[in-house]
Amino acid sequence: MLLDIGAPDTSKLNNHFILKEIIDHVQELGDDFPNINLEELITQLTQVNSKKCDPEVQLRGFLKVFQDTPMYRKEYSELESTTQGQLHEFINGGSAADVVKERGFALQPSPAAKHHFKFLDSLKALFAKTDNIESLETSLKAAKVPLIYENDARSELMEVYSNVPFVNWGQSVHNVPSITVVPTKVKGIQNLVFYAKEQNLRIRCSGYRHSWSPLFSEDGQILVSLLNLKQVTEIPDPTSLEPTPVSEKNNELKTIELAPSSLQGLPEKRLVRVGVSVTNEEFRRWAVANNSWSLPMDVILVEVTIGGVNGPICHGAGRRHKTMSDLVRMIEYVDANGVHQQLSDPQLLKAAAGCFGLLGIVTHVTLELDAMSYAVLKPRKPDVSLAIPPLSLNDIPVALQKNFTNQQYKDALTDFEDRASNHYYSEWFWFTYQRTAWVNTWNNSKESTGVVDYPSPGGVWMQWIEGWIGGIISSTEFFQALPGHWQAQLLATLGMAVLPPTVFENPDPEIITYIPDALHFRRGIQNTRVRDMEFQIPLPAKAGTTNVPDFDPVRRAWWDVINLVYADPSCPMRLTLELRIMGGSDTLMAPQRGNNLGTASIEVLTVPDAVTDGEWQSFCQKVYEKWAGCPGAGDGVGANSRVRPHWAKEWVGLRMGGADAKVFLRDVAYKEEIRMFKDVLAEIGQKQGWVLRDLKERFSNETWDTIVFG
Repeated sequence: MLLDIGAPDTSKLNNHFILKEIIDHVQELGDDFPNINLEELITQLTQVNSKKCDPEVQLRGFLKVFQDTPMYRKEYSELESTTQGQLHEFINGGSAADVVKERGFALQPSPAAKHHFKFLDSLKALFAKTDNIESLETSLKAAKVPLIYENDARSELMEVYSNVPFVNWGQSVHNVPSITVVPTKVKGIQNLVFYAKEQNLRIRCSGYRHSWSPLFSEDGQILVSLLNLKQVTEIPDPTSLEPTPVSEKNNELKTIELAPSSLQGLPEKRLVRVGVSVTNEEFRRWAVANNSWSLPMDVILVEVTIGGVNGPICHGAGRRHKTMSDLVRMIEYVDANGVHQQLSDPQLLKAAAGCFGLLGIVTHVTLELDAMSYAVLKPRKPDVSLAIPPLSLNDIPVALQKNFTNQQYKDALTDFEDRASNHYYSEWFWFTYQRTAWVNTWNNSKESTGVVDYPSPGGVWMQWIEGWIGGIISSTEFFQALPGHWQAQLLATLGMAVLPPTVFENPDPEIITYIPDALHFRRGIQNTRVRDMEFQIPLPAKAGTTNVPDFDPVRRAWWDVINLVYADPSCPMRLTLELRIMGGSDTLMAPQRGNNLGTASIEVLTVPDAVTDGEWQSFCQKVYEKWAGCPGAGDGVGANSRVRPHWAKEWVGLRMGGADAKVFLRDVAYKEEIRMFKDVLAEIGQKQGWVLRDLKERFSNETWDTIVFG
């Protein structure tokens, strides 16, 4: 049944108008979707619109709305029995704190990750049949699975699976590698390279598969999975990770080994050697439990491996912070000849620390840590026009306009520039069509008085519920039948529900927590699949200065997106606009390289339903052309080559400078960097016994063939 609402009037599209429209008209869909509890949905949205919603009541209500759908039942059936019981208790009125009080709550892998690793696990029958190595060898040979040993004694075999379909988390990459392997030993990786060399195959790695761009293996090649089902579903005691034994006693790629002393002359710095299969959640738990050392920055996501964060040059926030690759002090890798190598020369690390897996199969990274400090969180939900004031008041869409004084805008601009320039961590969110933004900028302190775990156990449960039910909602036929602006509002309602300060909390909260907890403040975002395009925009110097950043390009980029959202009634961006201010980078292939005054890392996110008819790709092209300062001719013509994509996000398929994105990045945006990158790799090879051709033949794929070796 078609809704009787007509085309949306963009001059009215804000959260209050859309909520009222849903409340007034959603019952029209009752006959088509009898398994949706529309009365409960109306109740919850009415509470939201009147600003009387309690986040626990709201999340509980959304669970009730969708609990009779096939998608909910399917995802519920795949939860662990303990989690099922906790979910049942919560739906029936138990508080989040009480639900986790007795049984605790360890983060479950996202449904997408669990499905992938369960599929691999279902193929382990050959390995489970016998502990006798000779019988196992016979079974594997009969199944035409290659034998790859993990030790010199040939008594341990690597998990190897033939022709397993691969899909990344964002569902933008699909292929069927000839074999998928799960190594646990350096020796096994060496033997894998020997096998690949014999068979003339290429090797690429994956962890939780959270990259959107085609950085993975390809049809008929070799995929290394850094994790298996057991590793993603078991949360170890963090104290067992330091220094040894480790969480996986027989897995050399899951190690956290802290150096015995601080760096010479730098008592607040210490090195840590980390296996590439260690996850961010494991490292967070280790750091908090030991309460001595921490990474100074990181990505928000906990469902990702250390190798997966470092390989594509990922980053955090705060203008004083560079990328993860800039923290690397040593790389250990298996090269194209099967030799386990080390690199610690700072000049060589500028290429090796962020090399996308082209150097070889990285086994361990040594990172520079800071002495533990404590984040003083002061999250806010200001009006969107005051969070990041526009260059002109005419930039504010009619639906978001309010009557603020010139002094209020002036004060807001001063506040924004201070947060962006000086705060330890700087981040802003705007959920589509919302009148308020969420501002998450904070400073750190050495003072630990009043420190708490953040989120609390109940808070982690709430975040997990939000992500889990969000993933279910966006996959239902009901959700996909809704107008785009309704979809955006439902997702915004969920997203803002658990972000502090909530309605009944102190409007100006102050939370003191461990730096790792503050960096990973969202623990359930991996449960909802999204599409994500992110670019890095350099901060220029303010007129008349050489060392003061000008944030006008950031303000323009922010409001350009908001106005593009309002220009398209189909609402391709149905989730959020996110901005992080960060530093530059010394890593050669980092998008932030050369940004000496800082970088605006800005991204747009939506849900997969928005891309079925190409709306998302078209929207991304328009956003890119705005961010890159294109004059309006289309096709990315006139693009600023210093505005560069995050390598792991969505950029393939865009047109840049009148050319395919890969060609533009190779020939224009990274022309000099690629030359330097290859020169340094060649220098490493000369020292360690290989040449660039070996890297292309063994560790590249079509994407890197075009960009680096083309």
